[in-house]
Amino acid sequence: MDSHQLDIVSLAWCRELGLPHDALRRPGTRTVRPDTDTVRFVRLGDASALVGPEWLLDRAADLDDDTLAARATLVELTRDHRGRVAGPRLLSFAGQVGGDVDAEDPLVSHDLQHVQALEALCPPDDVAEARLTSRRAWFTVVDETRRPLAGAGYDEWQGIVARIGVLTAPQLRRRGHGSVAGRLCTNDAIDEGMIPQWSSHPENTASRRLAAHLGYEELGSVTEVALP
Repeated sequence: MDSHQLDIVSLAWCRELGLPHDALRRPGTRTVRPDTDTVRFVRLGDASALVGPEWLLDRAADLDDDTLAARATLVELTRDHRGRVAGPRLLSFAGQVGGDVDAEDPLVSHDLQHVQALEALCPPDDVAEARLTSRRAWFTVVDETRRPLAGAGYDEWQGIVARIGVLTAPQLRRRGHGSVAGRLCTNDAIDEGMIPQWSSHPENTASRRLAAHLGYEELGSVTEVALP
Protein backbone atom coordinates (compact mmCIF):
# COMPACT_ATOMS: atom_id res chain seq x y z
CA MET A 1 0.00 0.00 0.00
CA ASP A 2 1.39 3.37 -0.97
CA SER A 3 0.39 6.70 0.56
CA HIS A 4 -2.10 7.47 -2.23
CA GLN A 5 -3.90 4.17 -1.68
CA LEU A 6 -4.00 4.76 2.07
CA ASP A 7 -5.54 8.19 1.41
CA ILE A 8 -8.28 6.48 -0.63
CA VAL A 9 -9.02 4.05 2.19
CA SER A 10 -9.06 6.93 4.67
CA LEU A 11 -11.53 8.80 2.49
CA ALA A 12 -13.86 5.80 2.44
CA TRP A 13 -13.85 5.56 6.21
CA CYS A 14 -14.33 9.31 6.60
CA ARG A 15 -17.42 9.04 4.41
CA GLU A 16 -18.69 6.14 6.50
CA LEU A 17 -18.14 8.04 9.75
CA GLY A 18 -19.50 11.34 8.46
CA LEU A 19 -16.18 13.12 8.93
CA PRO A 20 -14.33 15.68 6.81
CA HIS A 21 -12.47 13.93 4.00
CA ASP A 22 -9.05 14.51 5.60
CA ALA A 23 -9.98 13.61 9.18
CA LEU A 24 -8.16 10.27 9.11
CA ARG A 25 -4.92 11.77 7.90
CA ARG A 26 -4.12 13.07 11.38
CA PRO A 27 -4.10 11.43 14.82
CA GLY A 28 -6.71 11.81 17.50
CA THR A 29 -9.88 12.98 15.75
CA ARG A 30 -12.81 13.07 18.19
CA THR A 31 -16.25 13.89 16.81
CA VAL A 32 -19.57 14.24 18.61
CA ARG A 33 -22.62 12.61 17.04
CA PRO A 34 -25.41 13.40 19.55
CA ASP A 35 -28.05 11.28 17.84
CA THR A 36 -25.95 8.25 16.96
CA ASP A 37 -26.77 4.77 18.22
CA THR A 38 -23.35 3.38 17.22
CA VAL A 39 -20.02 4.38 18.72
CA ARG A 40 -17.04 3.66 16.49
CA PHE A 41 -13.32 3.88 17.06
CA VAL A 42 -11.25 3.50 13.88
CA ARG A 43 -7.49 3.42 13.47
CA LEU A 44 -5.75 3.68 10.10
CA GLY A 45 -2.00 3.93 10.09
CA ASP A 46 -1.02 6.64 12.56
CA ALA A 47 -4.45 8.30 12.48
CA SER A 48 -7.57 7.55 14.47
CA ALA A 49 -11.14 8.71 14.94
CA LEU A 50 -13.65 8.24 17.75
CA VAL A 51 -17.26 9.03 16.85
CA GLY A 52 -20.05 8.96 19.42
CA PRO A 53 -22.29 10.97 21.76
CA GLU A 54 -20.83 13.77 23.82
CA TRP A 55 -20.94 11.85 27.12
CA LEU A 56 -18.73 9.14 25.64
CA LEU A 57 -16.17 11.56 24.23
CA ASP A 58 -16.00 13.28 27.63
CA ARG A 59 -15.21 9.95 29.28
CA ALA A 60 -12.59 9.12 26.67
CA ALA A 61 -10.92 12.53 26.67
CA ASP A 62 -7.79 11.41 28.53
CA LEU A 63 -7.43 7.97 26.90
CA ASP A 64 -4.84 7.28 24.22
CA ASP A 65 -5.43 5.26 21.06
CA ASP A 66 -3.98 2.01 22.39
CA THR A 67 -6.31 2.13 25.37
CA LEU A 68 -9.36 2.94 23.24
CA ALA A 69 -8.57 0.12 20.82
CA ALA A 70 -8.95 -2.43 23.62
CA ARG A 71 -12.41 -3.97 23.70
CA ALA A 72 -12.53 -3.83 27.50
CA THR A 73 -12.16 -0.06 27.44
CA LEU A 74 -15.31 0.58 25.41
CA VAL A 75 -17.17 -2.05 27.40
CA GLU A 76 -16.39 -0.14 30.59
CA LEU A 77 -17.10 3.30 29.10
CA THR A 78 -20.58 2.26 27.94
CA ARG A 79 -21.55 -0.22 30.65
CA ASP A 80 -24.15 2.04 32.28
CA HIS A 81 -25.68 2.66 28.84
CA ARG A 82 -25.95 -1.08 28.14
CA GLY A 83 -23.66 -0.83 25.14
CA ARG A 84 -22.95 -3.98 23.12
CA VAL A 85 -19.37 -4.02 21.89
CA ALA A 86 -18.27 -5.68 18.64
CA GLY A 87 -14.62 -6.01 17.79
CA PRO A 88 -11.97 -4.95 17.58
CA ARG A 89 -11.57 -6.17 14.03
CA LEU A 90 -8.29 -5.80 12.22
CA LEU A 91 -8.40 -4.05 8.85
CA SER A 92 -6.02 -5.20 6.12
CA PHE A 93 -5.65 -3.89 2.58
CA ALA A 94 -4.12 -5.11 -0.69
CA GLY A 95 -2.46 -2.59 -2.96
CA GLN A 96 -1.55 -4.64 -6.02
CA VAL A 97 -2.62 -7.64 -8.09
CA GLY A 98 -1.05 -10.97 -7.19
CA GLY A 99 0.12 -13.09 -10.11
CA ASP A 100 0.03 -16.61 -8.66
CA VAL A 101 -3.38 -18.20 -7.95
CA ASP A 102 -1.76 -21.31 -6.38
CA ALA A 103 -3.54 -23.69 -8.77
CA GLU A 104 -3.46 -24.66 -12.43
CA ASP A 105 -6.69 -23.90 -14.32
CA PRO A 106 -9.05 -23.97 -11.33
CA LEU A 107 -12.76 -24.50 -11.98
CA VAL A 108 -14.56 -21.37 -10.81
CA SER A 109 -18.26 -20.61 -10.54
CA HIS A 110 -19.78 -17.14 -10.29
CA ASP A 111 -23.28 -18.42 -9.47
CA LEU A 112 -25.12 -17.74 -6.22
CA GLN A 113 -26.30 -21.35 -6.01
CA HIS A 114 -22.75 -22.57 -5.48
CA VAL A 115 -22.20 -19.94 -2.78
CA GLN A 116 -25.31 -21.17 -0.99
CA ALA A 117 -24.21 -24.79 -1.35
CA LEU A 118 -20.84 -23.89 0.17
CA GLU A 119 -22.46 -22.09 3.09
CA ALA A 120 -24.59 -25.17 3.80
CA LEU A 121 -21.35 -27.10 4.42
CA CYS A 122 -19.95 -24.60 6.92
CA PRO A 123 -20.59 -23.69 10.58
CA PRO A 124 -22.95 -20.71 11.09
CA ASP A 125 -20.22 -18.59 12.68
CA ASP A 126 -17.97 -19.00 9.65
CA VAL A 127 -20.87 -18.18 7.31
CA ALA A 128 -21.65 -15.02 9.29
CA GLU A 129 -18.00 -14.01 9.24
CA ALA A 130 -17.62 -14.32 5.45
CA ARG A 131 -21.11 -12.99 4.56
CA LEU A 132 -20.71 -14.27 1.01
CA THR A 133 -24.37 -14.11 0.00
CA SER A 134 -24.40 -10.39 0.82
CA ARG A 135 -21.60 -9.74 -1.68
CA ARG A 136 -22.18 -8.94 -5.34
CA ALA A 137 -19.25 -10.76 -6.98
CA TRP A 138 -18.47 -14.40 -6.24
CA PHE A 139 -15.60 -16.75 -7.02
CA THR A 140 -16.40 -20.30 -5.89
CA VAL A 141 -13.78 -22.96 -6.57
CA VAL A 142 -15.51 -26.24 -7.48
CA ASP A 143 -14.35 -29.74 -8.34
CA GLU A 144 -15.17 -31.77 -11.46
CA THR A 145 -18.58 -32.69 -10.04
CA ARG A 146 -19.36 -28.99 -9.36
CA ARG A 147 -19.05 -29.53 -5.61
CA PRO A 148 -17.98 -26.26 -3.94
CA LEU A 149 -14.59 -26.33 -2.21
CA ALA A 150 -14.07 -22.70 -1.23
CA GLY A 151 -15.43 -19.31 -2.19
CA ALA A 152 -14.74 -15.61 -1.99
CA GLY A 153 -16.72 -12.51 -2.78
CA TYR A 154 -16.68 -8.76 -2.47
CA ASP A 155 -19.08 -5.88 -2.33
CA GLU A 156 -18.40 -2.28 -3.27
CA TRP A 157 -18.28 0.06 -0.27
CA GLN A 158 -18.28 3.86 -0.44
CA GLY A 159 -17.58 3.54 -4.16
CA ILE A 160 -13.83 2.93 -3.71
CA VAL A 161 -13.27 -0.04 -1.39
CA ALA A 162 -14.07 -3.72 -1.97
CA ARG A 163 -14.92 -5.60 1.21
CA ILE A 164 -13.68 -9.18 0.85
CA GLY A 165 -14.98 -12.39 2.41
CA VAL A 166 -13.56 -15.92 2.06
CA LEU A 167 -15.07 -19.25 3.11
CA THR A 168 -13.74 -22.81 2.81
CA ALA A 169 -15.58 -26.06 3.46
CA PRO A 170 -14.28 -27.33 6.86
CA GLN A 171 -13.18 -30.77 5.66
CA LEU A 172 -11.23 -29.21 2.76
CA ARG A 173 -9.19 -26.59 4.60
CA ARG A 174 -5.39 -26.31 4.46
CA ARG A 175 -5.39 -27.47 0.84
CA GLY A 176 -5.08 -24.07 -0.83
CA HIS A 177 -8.66 -23.76 -2.07
CA GLY A 178 -9.35 -20.65 0.00
CA SER A 179 -6.15 -19.08 -1.27
CA VAL A 180 -7.23 -19.63 -4.89
CA ALA A 181 -10.67 -18.12 -4.32
CA GLY A 182 -9.25 -15.21 -2.33
CA ARG A 183 -6.62 -14.43 -4.96
CA LEU A 184 -9.12 -14.40 -7.82
CA CYS A 185 -11.51 -12.22 -5.86
CA THR A 186 -8.81 -9.78 -4.76
CA ASN A 187 -7.38 -9.43 -8.26
CA ASP A 188 -10.83 -8.81 -9.73
CA ALA A 189 -11.58 -6.08 -7.19
CA ILE A 190 -8.32 -4.32 -8.01
CA ASP A 191 -8.97 -4.66 -11.73
CA GLU A 192 -12.33 -2.94 -11.09
CA GLY A 193 -10.47 0.04 -9.64
CA MET A 194 -11.12 -0.62 -5.95
CA ILE A 195 -8.87 -1.27 -2.97
CA PRO A 196 -9.67 -4.62 -1.29
CA GLN A 197 -10.30 -4.57 2.47
CA TRP A 198 -10.01 -7.68 4.62
CA SER A 199 -11.49 -7.78 8.14
CA SER A 200 -10.38 -10.32 10.78
CA HIS A 201 -10.86 -10.93 14.47
CA PRO A 202 -7.45 -10.61 16.16
CA GLU A 203 -7.64 -14.20 17.43
CA ASN A 204 -8.53 -15.63 14.00
CA THR A 205 -5.00 -16.58 13.06
CA ALA A 206 -6.11 -18.62 10.03
CA SER A 207 -7.85 -15.62 8.48
CA ARG A 208 -4.91 -13.33 9.20
CA ARG A 209 -2.44 -15.85 7.81
CA LEU A 210 -4.44 -16.22 4.60
CA ALA A 211 -4.72 -12.46 4.20
CA ALA A 212 -0.96 -12.06 4.61
CA HIS A 213 -0.35 -14.84 2.06
CA LEU A 214 -2.52 -12.94 -0.43
CA GLY A 215 -0.55 -9.73 0.08
CA TYR A 216 -2.80 -7.87 2.50
CA GLU A 217 -1.22 -5.51 5.03
CA GLU A 218 -2.72 -4.97 8.48
CA LEU A 219 -3.04 -1.19 8.70
CA GLY A 220 -5.84 -0.52 11.16
CA SER A 221 -8.74 -1.67 13.28
CA VAL A 222 -12.35 -0.82 14.07
CA THR A 223 -14.33 -1.31 17.26
CA GLU A 224 -18.06 -0.61 17.47
CA VAL A 225 -20.54 -0.20 20.31
CA ALA A 226 -24.27 -0.49 19.66
CA LEU A 227 -26.25 1.71 22.06
CA PRO A 228 -29.92 1.13 22.91
